[in-house]
Amino acid sequence: MDTRRSFLKKSGLFLAALPILGAANKLEALNWHTRFPSEDDPAFWDEIRKMMPMPLDEAYLNTGTIGATPIPVLEAMTGHLEEYSRNIARVDWSDGGINIITGYFPHDSIREKLGVIMNADYKELSLTKNAHMGMNLMAVGLDLKAGDEVIQTNKEHSGGRSGWDMIAKRNGIVVKQIEIQTPIPNPEYIVELVGNQITPKTKVIAIPHILSVPGDVLPIKEICALARKNGILTVIDGAQAIGHIPIDVKDLGCDAYFSSPHKWLLAPAGSGVLYINKDLAPKVWTCMPSGAWDNHDDEGFRFTQRGTDNSAMMVGFEAAIDFHNMIGHKKITDRIKYLGDYLRKGLKSSNIFEIESSVHPEMCAGLTTYGVKGVTGKVLQDEMWKRAKLQPRAVGEKHIRFSTHFYNSEKEIDKALEVAEQLAKGR
Repeated sequence: MDTRRSFLKKSGLFLAALPILGAANKLEALNWHTRFPSEDDPAFWDEIRKMMPMPLDEAYLNTGTIGATPIPVLEAMTGHLEEYSRNIARVDWSDGGINIITGYFPHDSIREKLGVIMNADYKELSLTKNAHMGMNLMAVGLDLKAGDEVIQTNKEHSGGRSGWDMIAKRNGIVVKQIEIQTPIPNPEYIVELVGNQITPKTKVIAIPHILSVPGDVLPIKEICALARKNGILTVIDGAQAIGHIPIDVKDLGCDAYFSSPHKWLLAPAGSGVLYINKDLAPKVWTCMPSGAWDNHDDEGFRFTQRGTDNSAMMVGFEAAIDFHNMIGHKKITDRIKYLGDYLRKGLKSSNIFEIESSVHPEMCAGLTTYGVKGVTGKVLQDEMWKRAKLQPRAVGEKHIRFSTHFYNSEKEIDKALEVAEQLAKGR
């Protein structure tokens, strides 16, 4: 057996021909659909956990930074790289042999699948590199003039803020921040803060769906309704949202929404999505024009084009969506919320913890930021790993941020609480 076939067989990708990874469902093409447990299997989540490449005795709790890549997604990507690298001389560019690169094509199948998750027409969706890129496409693409006001929060990630700050410096717009104090008591608190900042000069409200550090889910639907009453555009930073909580852009009523599927949707790094409502999209300039820059039949394609890019990443992107869908979107978001609630219940049961995140049921999901009295966040993070092989992320001086995804478990959360109790007691 030749080297190529040996590699593919070992990696689970003994593919008969190049076109197989062009199948509508990447995981079905690789026979992964046959390995999924049944929904009523009591060990369902344990079996799904085995589809992740991390050793079973290690707990990854930092999905809020980047998600762990499932084995089927890795296989789809490595198989694609192997096939096309070895067969590059056989690609007939005059006959549609274009899957060796990407960046010029509309990728309808990926956008259609994302459209189902987000409740959007696929032509309203663009494939970007990350949420940061989506934010910049909006900040640079809108015709904002000196004196126009943009409302943000004091909890913005730089990826949701910097583009607006640059336009403020370049064009003289005014970026105003609502001052959020955490933990947030209830959704009405946020709506009132936003409403108090609105003036006749306000043109855009650009805020997160989920705050990056504390993990609070903001009342975006109510804020978008308030914006519409005042003729204000809403551009929502959903970096932490897709694959994490239910997203329905039509129900939210936002004008634009960008996200990073490489977090909770478990797509490879470099995967992003931008939604622009069909009524707004024709008015947004693309700041990186390519051949389809003026294609108003497919507005999403206008912003998807970006020149030569990594085709294996796009294969992985689609495979990650297929993996997500095979488990079930609601099943995943429910599991994430359940594990987050399980952690917060444990935190509230002891007075050693300082919870930075909101515990209001409508404002919390899979991200929880907390600290232990008398222990720094870095020490808490490091000891979690040393004592129990748990890997959360330290944020600030006093806190750690826990991301509870479906590949985490109640047992891992119990271990974390036990380590924290030990540290609080000086042990």
